Amino acid sequence: MSVVSTSDLSSLEAMLNSLMGRSGGGEVTQMDDNDEDGEEEEALESPPPPPPLPVRPTLRGRLPSLPRVPGAAAARPWTPPSPPSPHKGGEEDAAEEVSASVAELERKAAEAEARLRQKEEENAALRRRIESYHIRWLEYEIRIKSLEEDFHEQLASLQMARDAARMAQELPYVDLHEFAERRMIKLPGEEAPPRLRQAGSRRSADGGRRISAVGRLGAEFRRGSQALEEGVAALTVEQKTWQPGFPSADSLGDLRKLKAQFRAWKKDYKARLRKAKAEIDRDRRRHNSCWI
Repeated sequence: MSVVSTSDLSSLEAMLNSLMGRSGGGEVTQMDDNDEDGEEEEALESPPPPPPLPVRPTLRGRLPSLPRVPGAAAARPWTPPSPPSPHKGGEEDAAEEVSASVAELERKAAEAEARLRQKEEENAALRRRIESYHIRWLEYEIRIKSLEEDFHEQLASLQMARDAARMAQELPYVDLHEFAERRMIKLPGEEAPPRLRQAGSRRSADGGRRISAVGRLGAEFRRGSQALEEGVAALTVEQKTWQPGFPSADSLGDLRKLKAQFRAWKKDYKARLRKAKAEIDRDRRRHNSCWI
């Protein structure tokens, strides 16, 4: 048995390795082709992969946040907060001043509205008061006119009564006086009967009393009429110078005084007129009884 040297062995190993590499490479290529065919068949048989997820929308165009890695927050070092900038503090002060001024303006506007509402209410109350004064003054005007009409009616009736009383007391007196003069004519040396003398003296005294009573009543009537006419004229002048909404207390007082004066004078004059009529009737009956 021959002995093989080391060089020969190494050369043989190199040849063997090369041969094995060639045979092995072909097998590897064939296996690779088979694997590719199997993968294509599996890809055809397997379902299609799902579509990718949409990107999450972000505000103000910011990029989506990266996925958080556990332990990253713990690894980040702590940083102190930054101090506020002076520019930011000035903006806050300006905003506070603007809000305070707006609140002050709103408060002043509310106060002005309240004062305006109060003034409107006061003006409405004054208008109602002026209207009430105007209505009251119209009522007073109507009363004054009715008083004037009543006064003129009473004046006309009193004048008629005075004329009737004068005619009633003058006509019988004239007739009786003429009759007495005819009866009292005496012849020379003849005296009038005592009855005629007494009747004549009594008649002259009664006539004088009647004339004096009628004269007093006429004078009293003229004075009262003149006073009432002056009062009515004064009230009429005050009524013309009056302005609506401002009634005068003096005119109302004068109206009351004139009413009271007219009532008192009317009552007194009626009493005197009744008394004068009674005296005239009594004298007329007495004369009739004397001459019958």
